[in-house]
Amino acid sequence: MDSSTFNQIIVLKNIDHFSAVEIRTAYLSIKRDEGLDPTSVRRFVYEELLKLVKRGWLKKRTSVKKGVTRYIKTNLFEPDYFKKLVTLGDDGSMKTNELSYEQTLTNRLKQYNSELLEGLGAVKEYVALKNIYPERHAALKQRYVAVKENNQVLKGKISALNELMKSNKET
Repeated sequence: MDSSTFNQIIVLKNIDHFSAVEIRTAYLSIKRDEGLDPTSVRRFVYEELLKLVKRGWLKKRTSVKKGVTRYIKTNLFEPDYFKKLVTLGDDGSMKTNELSYEQTLTNRLKQYNSELLEGLGAVKEYVALKNIYPERHAALKQRYVAVKENNQVLKGKISALNELMKSNKET
């Protein structure tokens, strides 16, 4: 499957509040390859969407009534990231660009900072809930500890990236 076609679709401004099937349909429409298996394309699209959910660039919402999952772009969504990955060649074909080392470090740093902020919010919420529902202390503490540990890992990653970015600027 071709990530550049997916990237071309996902950056469109009118693509928001969409389903994986809608992106699959757009993908098949752009590719115009009758040999493509729609089920495989749907799986590929779903995997790509999950990557964006993990980055915090998309929110995944499933309706209670119909069970339909839709994706919504968050304020962290960076269309410029995808535009750097894909450009159009002189012949109109899409070409994938390699991200520079510095761009990769910057993107990862943004992702980890976003995850850390989310984790800090979760920690605050667990503490607040523990105060409201002291009888649920054990269950809340287990989740609290897991989030705190993950936050420590993220702090280590952020520290490493900051060091790499600093040393990259010095060279």
